Amino acid sequence: MITRLRRRADSLAVRVSAILAVVLLPVGVIAFAQTAGLLRENRSQSESNLLALTSEAASAEEGLMRSGLGVAETIAALVPKLLGEDGDEDGEVCDSFLNAFVTSSNQFSFAGYVNNDGAFVCSSNGTRAQTTMVDLAQNMAKNPVPHTTVNLNAPFSETSVIVVAHPVWASDGTYQGYTVVSLPHYNLYRRLKKMTKDRPIDLITFNRDGELLSSENGLTDVESHIPVGRSLQSFVGGRQHAFTAMTADGQRRVFAFVPIVPGLVYGLGSWDAAELGFTWNRLAASVQLLFPVLMWVASLVVAYVAIRSQVIQPTRNLRARMLLFMRSRRLEPTSMDIMPAAEFREIEETWNRLATSILHDEAELEDAIHDKTVLLREVHHRVKNNLQLVSSILNMKIRKAPSEEVREALRNIQGRVLGIATVHRNLYETSMQGRVRGDELIKTIAQSVIAAGRMEERSFSVKETFEPVIVYPDQAVPLSLVTSEALGNAMKYAGASSAEAIALEVTLRKVDEATGMLEIRNTKGDVTLACSVPEGTGLGTQLIAAFTAQLEGTLEVEDGADEYVMRIIFPLKDFEGDEKTEEEA
Repeated sequence: MITRLRRRADSLAVRVSAILAVVLLPVGVIAFAQTAGLLRENRSQSESNLLALTSEAASAEEGLMRSGLGVAETIAALVPKLLGEDGDEDGEVCDSFLNAFVTSSNQFSFAGYVNNDGAFVCSSNGTRAQTTMVDLAQNMAKNPVPHTTVNLNAPFSETSVIVVAHPVWASDGTYQGYTVVSLPHYNLYRRLKKMTKDRPIDLITFNRDGELLSSENGLTDVESHIPVGRSLQSFVGGRQHAFTAMTADGQRRVFAFVPIVPGLVYGLGSWDAAELGFTWNRLAASVQLLFPVLMWVASLVVAYVAIRSQVIQPTRNLRARMLLFMRSRRLEPTSMDIMPAAEFREIEETWNRLATSILHDEAELEDAIHDKTVLLREVHHRVKNNLQLVSSILNMKIRKAPSEEVREALRNIQGRVLGIATVHRNLYETSMQGRVRGDELIKTIAQSVIAAGRMEERSFSVKETFEPVIVYPDQAVPLSLVTSEALGNAMKYAGASSAEAIALEVTLRKVDEATGMLEIRNTKGDVTLACSVPEGTGLGTQLIAAFTAQLEGTLEVEDGADEYVMRIIFPLKDFEGDEKTEEEA
């Protein structure tokens, strides 16, 4: 039991868990005990109080606005009846009614009815002039719904007023105009002065277009009443809420936004944050929130140091040893500043075993490859020797042949045997493990065939162009045989039209990375090197076609008046383990 507990205590998970548990214990005891719930409750209660005070302060505006809206709506309903069905051209009945209404009321200073043309049809003071509030007339014509606006110098009321407008509809539902009533600002300000000391230091009202309707500190300086970076239009349509922000004059205030007449009039009250105690509350909340943040940062630092020493450093050391082994196949002993955890000691032990096993397997593999290479070279060497022995026997037969036709046939056979022997010699001498330099192979065969086919009767020029091309044994043999056969045919039938030397050109190059090309050109004419050679049997052409098929290439022949071109385009393949059987011609 004690041994098991000791092993568990020595593990990485227990070490990191113990460190984090010690660091986070005071955070769990202190931070989460009171902070979150207290701050939420305090904020919610403060916002509710401010919104209630704002609503109470705006009750005067709300009462007057609703009263004005109700009066404008009532007059809009009565105007068609007051003017009569045929229409009261003078509007005297309507004037008398509106004048009596304004005279008997101490809340309104003017009332009137404006038609579609923007002219007063009737009014409380009998005016018939065009209305001076062009924007209001245009807004009512575009959107015939209740509107509110402000007029700082009303000509009829002779004071600053809030104007409430309501549309007038005919019996058939068509828009006829609108009624207006004026609410003097002094009625609002007298009510604000009677409020208690906890009222907002500033209360403003504005309409749905963001136009300032009333403010006890003046209607011209809008920026001093609202938060920096905000406009009154940005509040329209929002829900009631409280927030803290700076004003344009640099004062920190607590704002409360409430809809007074939803969709028509809104209110925004503000208090000095210091007088409400919000500065102390903010500082207290900041201190309460800062402590768990500091503890959290401290826990992160401790956790980082612990993980770095217990996880990152051992991992980096192990990675460095792996990279060293990968590059130089050396195993370095473990070197750590502190004793790693049990899990890392197990990983180190497993890695050492794995690296040792890899070194052992690589040594065995290298020995096997070396033995195979030596054996393969010996096979190619013996095949080459045997083919050279066959060539020597054929040479003896050529010297004892009774006729030139027999000797020529034996020379052709000898040339093909020497071509295969050349392939095996290159495989024996090369260090590319089963690959052949095609350019060196074709160059050797070309020189051998051309040297054997030269005659004293006629000289000729030879041009050789060879690019580095790598081929595998499956392609090297048919490539060498087709070169030997094609060069033999070219030597046999080459000619010239005059006493000039007969030209012969051999080219081996890459068309692209996956395609090679062998091309043999010879001149044609009346004078040939093989003027005494009998007519051919076509065996060479058949062999060239067969060897081209083994290369899986395509044969192209251009037989012109002065030149004969044979071109073989073949793919450059990788080595294939299973050899394919091809029918030999």
